[in-house]
Amino acid sequence: MNILTQIFYSAKRILIDPKPIFIRLLSFLLIILILGTAFKDQFNVTSLDKVRVIYSNEDSGQLGEVFISSMIGAEDISSLAEFDQVLSLDEGQEILNNEEADAFIYIPEGFSNQGEADGSSKTVEVYLAKSSGVDTTVVRNVVDSLINGLNTAGVVATMSGNTQIDQVNSDTSLKEEPLTDSKSATAMGYYAIAMLLMFLMRGQEYGAAGMGEDYLGTLGDRLKLSPIKPLEQYLGKTIGLSLVTFLQGMVMILFTKYVYDVDWGNNFSVIVLIVFVFSLLTTTLGGLLTIILKDSVKADTLANIVTLGSTFLIGGFIIIDFGAIAAISPSYYAKSAIFNVVYNDELGSAFVNIGQMLAITLLFAVISIVVSRRKRA
Repeated sequence: MNILTQIFYSAKRILIDPKPIFIRLLSFLLIILILGTAFKDQFNVTSLDKVRVIYSNEDSGQLGEVFISSMIGAEDISSLAEFDQVLSLDEGQEILNNEEADAFIYIPEGFSNQGEADGSSKTVEVYLAKSSGVDTTVVRNVVDSLINGLNTAGVVATMSGNTQIDQVNSDTSLKEEPLTDSKSATAMGYYAIAMLLMFLMRGQEYGAAGMGEDYLGTLGDRLKLSPIKPLEQYLGKTIGLSLVTFLQGMVMILFTKYVYDVDWGNNFSVIVLIVFVFSLLTTTLGGLLTIILKDSVKADTLANIVTLGSTFLIGGFIIIDFGAIAAISPSYYAKSAIFNVVYNDELGSAFVNIGQMLAITLLFAVISIVVSRRKRA
């Protein structure tokens, strides 16, 4: 019961004064609205700039080559996109992952023979870049134009007696398979996620202050003499403070979902789990800073720096890719998990990210407990 008591009173002490919570929530919701509105054009094609499309043809038959020729030679397509060839599906995926292209068109092996047995349509696979500012409809228009070009080429080839090419229907043949996003992120959606994570990172404040009470000053000295076991005390306080951060995060999600019309995907329960686990992570990080620095004020100052740096590394303020360096940010794993759920329906990848966050949380907790026991001794 000691853990449950700690959880209850730790959360109650913060929730009993809702004014600071309301002000903070309102501030972040306004920031989302401002950023989502200000950068809206970056997530939509509003100019005549060409999109970069890479392609790979692994079809050994004639149809794949005809498709490529039609794609490169069509004037209406060349006004929308510029094309570069890659050698394989893996190379195309890597380039798209690095956001060095806006879309990847892949003609699979056996494309020429698709549908011969059952009369079904042939399939052209289209992969879209993650977090791309390119409007999905532009890429679709490009592919529709390609299909029209292919059908035209088929008619010409048939008339000349060279080969018989089946017609390809754009409504059934286009198979959109985004590498990381099955939907295009809107500005409001992108910054809703970014500011949610920044808000949750501020959960360090609760962890820093809560551990300061338990391990520093007069109250800390009294707790050392109390019958409460250190582990129960730590777990109860951490979970209680994490729940406060978690509940505030859920308010942000629900508000943006129903007021800003932000899409949080089709697996809302997984989003809830991600927010809770990340709340645990940020709380334990804040507590660890206090235990190591022996000063909750200094810990809170450092936590602010960590929050800003972490948000910057994941592109929370401006969309920028830091590559592997971004992995040092605690927010990186939460962002990856949310994007995998919302924009790709990749629950497996999301659970890997959740596992990584749990491992980091456990590491922070173990270090905190070990260091605090030494200080007690």
